[in-house]
Amino acid sequence: MNIFKKIKNKLAGGFKNDFSLFVFSIVIAIIAWFVISMTVYPSIPKTISGVRLDTDISGTAAAENNLSLISCDVSSVRVKILGSRAEIGNLNSENIHAVLKADNISTTGTKTLSIGIVCDNPGIEFEVESIYPETASVVFDKFETRSFPVSPEVPNITYAEGKIRNDEEFVCDPEVINITGPSAQLDKIDRVSVISNKSMELDTSYSLAGEEIKLLTEDGSIIDQTQFKFDNTNFMISIPVLTQKTVNLTVGIVGAPSDFDKSCIKFDYSVDSITIASKTSQLSDVPDTYEIGKILLSDIIPGYTKTFTIETDDYINMSNVDTVTVTLDDDNLKMKTLVIDKFEISNPPSDYDFNILTKKLDIDVVGPADVIDSITSNDIIADINLINASSSVIQGASFNYDVTLSCPNYSNVWAATRSKAILSCTEKTAKATGSADGSD
Repeated sequence: MNIFKKIKNKLAGGFKNDFSLFVFSIVIAIIAWFVISMTVYPSIPKTISGVRLDTDISGTAAAENNLSLISCDVSSVRVKILGSRAEIGNLNSENIHAVLKADNISTTGTKTLSIGIVCDNPGIEFEVESIYPETASVVFDKFETRSFPVSPEVPNITYAEGKIRNDEEFVCDPEVINITGPSAQLDKIDRVSVISNKSMELDTSYSLAGEEIKLLTEDGSIIDQTQFKFDNTNFMISIPVLTQKTVNLTVGIVGAPSDFDKSCIKFDYSVDSITIASKTSQLSDVPDTYEIGKILLSDIIPGYTKTFTIETDDYINMSNVDTVTVTLDDDNLKMKTLVIDKFEISNPPSDYDFNILTKKLDIDVVGPADVIDSITSNDIIADINLINASSSVIQGASFNYDVTLSCPNYSNVWAATRSKAILSCTEKTAKATGSADGSD
């Protein structure tokens, strides 16, 4: 070799000084070490730490089955390789990377995958002696898009006295959100809340922007949103404010004579009052009492009870009470049966004569016990008022008609009977006019 010839010539010529000899010796040693390494030890081991794990599964069977890698418990590995010093000498964590072997994955779930090593510099050959860790625990799932209704939350909003929020119209705009994410994670979502943390007191309806979106499980736990994408993050929260008042419940009494004292009848209510609300801004516009129904006077007897359905019409029932049972307070009341044999006819049509065929009626009267004990049939007026009788009703030999019963001597006594009497009628004959001979 030429190099050895030069060394021989150099030796023959001698050295000019000791320093030249020292340098020349080092060069000779390096050359000898390199020649020995390449011939005696052609392959060397090398350990590289912090090798990045690439989680891209494009082109694998997992990707072909529309699976996505959701999580992986390994981010980097330590690898020991064996190869030519000349080829692997410059390899480090910057020019090699680790990959997941996902060629046999076709279903969702948690999988244990082997890890391989890839060199970013083509043409360099080496043998992988070991990888640590050798495997990674990986979660695969399919990404889906689902729609969820959104509900508003305004934890720091308060309301002025006499005001309340109408929860039925307390909504977000838009009312639905589309969320894209792993199906297993989407399954955990029970509800979606849009939240505004703004603080203020309201006395009228108001709208404000949502500040954050919260995903919640069925038990109220907050779900991490890292793996989700939302189609919209801009929401407006509408807060409808109502005027509310607690009102006492009442019933109306119908079919009572004009001189009857309705206040003498007392009722007990299963619910004495309810809270109603209105969109009106004035508290004075809401009544102090609310009538839940009407009761016919003749139906009211000791032991009376009736259940009414609460219908608030233009008002909103805020009490979550749908029915009320009304019971007569009959502690001091008594009922007595009387026989009526005197009748009156009022407001008869002028072109008919009427005759009452019914001679007697059994009626029940109710009132304070001391009054009922002393009352007689002579205290009762049985009136047949024909003011609204139509010609179709009174035509014929006889007809039935309502009898109105009253007790004018006592304003706190009433008849607990709906009675009818049988009447007959005849049409009146027109009187002839003029003289017997027909002269005027």
